Amino acid sequence: MKHFTITLAFIFGLSNHGFSQTIEPSTSDSSLQDEQTQPKKEWKIFSELDLGLLALTGGIGSYSGVRKGPHSFEVGYQKFKSPEGFGGTPEGFDLKVDYIYSVHYSYFWNGKTDKGLYTRIMYQNKKQIVTEESTGISENLYSDLVGVELGYIFRIYKGLYVMPRIGALYYLKSPQGKDNNPVPVGDSFYDNDRHKTWDTYFIPTVSIGYSFPIN
Repeated sequence: MKHFTITLAFIFGLSNHGFSQTIEPSTSDSSLQDEQTQPKKEWKIFSELDLGLLALTGGIGSYSGVRKGPHSFEVGYQKFKSPEGFGGTPEGFDLKVDYIYSVHYSYFWNGKTDKGLYTRIMYQNKKQIVTEESTGISENLYSDLVGVELGYIFRIYKGLYVMPRIGALYYLKSPQGKDNNPVPVGDSFYDNDRHKTWDTYFIPTVSIGYSFPIN
């Protein structure tokens, strides 16, 4: 009987030890599972069209670039006629943006993917053409700006998305020169308070875009 009791105790101990090993995952297994549940930070190409700019001015604003995880690098191009209410154009003048070339870096707040809330840092090189309506005489105005933008990407279907955004830009180089003096154009002087220190779009504009993986 004594030997039988010892034998049962031995078998029970081995069984309990084996069971414990099967239900307790190793650290390496847990790490592997964590890696598998993390979203893959893949490279993507994307392109966007500024619908707000198109609707308000009939112009074009397009942006393209690459993304990986929460990081996005893009370049942009804009060209449009600036309505009085849109660009602060003084009475008696026409103003159009001949070009805006821009470079951006964006970071998505979730820290993992290119979805949701993001912050964008921007640099713009801009050429405007102001024309006196009565004489048809024009002058070219050049400027450089840096700014920040806040936006949100809503995924619609696969790579298709919309992104409302607001932003503010600071003039490193003002179109009216260092001292922001009125610019002689024909028989008049052009003076636009909107384009001296800050240029903002606090009423959200909306872009539509599409992205797809390349790896």
